[in-house]
Amino acid sequence: MYPSMQIESESHKLVREWKEWLSHGEIIPVFQPILSSESTGIYGYELLGRLSTPQGLLSLGEFFLTHTLGYDELFFLKKQVDEEIRFSALQKFAKEAPPETKLFLNISPNILYHALLNLETTLPQTIRMVREVGLDPTRIVIEITEERFPHNLELLKPVLNLYRKEGFSIAVDDAGSEASNLDRIGLFHPEIIKVDLQMLRRSTFSRNFKEILLNLSKLGESLGSSLLFEGIESEDELYNALNYGARYIQGYYFAKPELHFANRFEYRSEMQSSLEYFHARKQKEMNLQIEWETIWKNKLSEIVMGFGQEDGIWEWKENFSTTVFGDGDFFRMYITNHMGFQVSPNYARTDLGDMKPDYSFLGKNWSFRPYFFEHLHKSKTSRDAWTLSQMYHDISESMMLRTFARNLSENLILFIDVVVSRS
Repeated sequence: MYPSMQIESESHKLVREWKEWLSHGEIIPVFQPILSSESTGIYGYELLGRLSTPQGLLSLGEFFLTHTLGYDELFFLKKQVDEEIRFSALQKFAKEAPPETKLFLNISPNILYHALLNLETTLPQTIRMVREVGLDPTRIVIEITEERFPHNLELLKPVLNLYRKEGFSIAVDDAGSEASNLDRIGLFHPEIIKVDLQMLRRSTFSRNFKEILLNLSKLGESLGSSLLFEGIESEDELYNALNYGARYIQGYYFAKPELHFANRFEYRSEMQSSLEYFHARKQKEMNLQIEWETIWKNKLSEIVMGFGQEDGIWEWKENFSTTVFGDGDFFRMYITNHMGFQVSPNYARTDLGDMKPDYSFLGKNWSFRPYFFEHLHKSKTSRDAWTLSQMYHDISESMMLRTFARNLSENLILFIDVVVSRS
């Protein structure tokens, strides 16, 4: 048997197995509430498929995630089942859902591409369904799923533009997941960026994922996209989601997928309690941060006058007995001119715990570092002598640092790095 015939045979066998599995029950839609941290009510519902059997409801997730070989028999089976669920859900949504809510519909890039190929002769199936049911398309969010797509994603723009022209909103699913291409966000400019549960859980332990979440938050803000965190199952996960700018929340912590639509404010008291907890915890963290900054600014003020110039080089002229150098979190200090060129050696703690100058850094330029111009801006707009950078990672030392800076004169800036945490 030729390889292509073997592949075709295996594909056909897989289709028969799935059809057999699907025949044991009825395909039905279920709806998981998506809560708004802004209104504390339900913003919308995500449509999910279930197989209703005598043993209970079974998820169709594995069926829809099964890989297809182009537009093969399995692709069209998945498309048929998907459309059956979607039409049933749209009818139910039109009749029963609270009028202020939206319905999120998962659509894969390959389904969108198939619609693109037929665009000259027919509108995408979802647009036709929404028109037939008589729904306002502004209540529908097209959620583009993460799926292997063999073509250039930019090809999908005409289809998405058609959806937007009709009134639909666009969401990008699983942003930040291992298989996800963040270029989808830039290409599609979605109204909603959906962050997956697995990434959120890992962010609790991994600094890298926390940085990705922070950058996703900044990206969403710059694009005007709202962040939706899905899969929230605990108070800590909810706190982290809100901490990274979650406008919308979805997960078992509040509600599982149900056959019927929950009332719009059914979870208001729980949401309000969660926001109160978030505010109290955030306020406590902020107060501790202010206390930490104040302590360090007072300690660092001890060393401002300890520098002197000799042969054009600014050096520390006193001994290192001052208490700030004895603090294990004091990491490094140096001076640059107003252009960012270093005019002093680096003073950093050695493995033995003492402080020694390193003259190899003389003449290096640090104006490209984000904290350099951040300091210049703050020093012109704030009365505080010290400025403080955002937290960042020092790769060579595997530690998180923040940089204090202070003008020593119009031409000189003192920079002091302090350890926030060690990897």
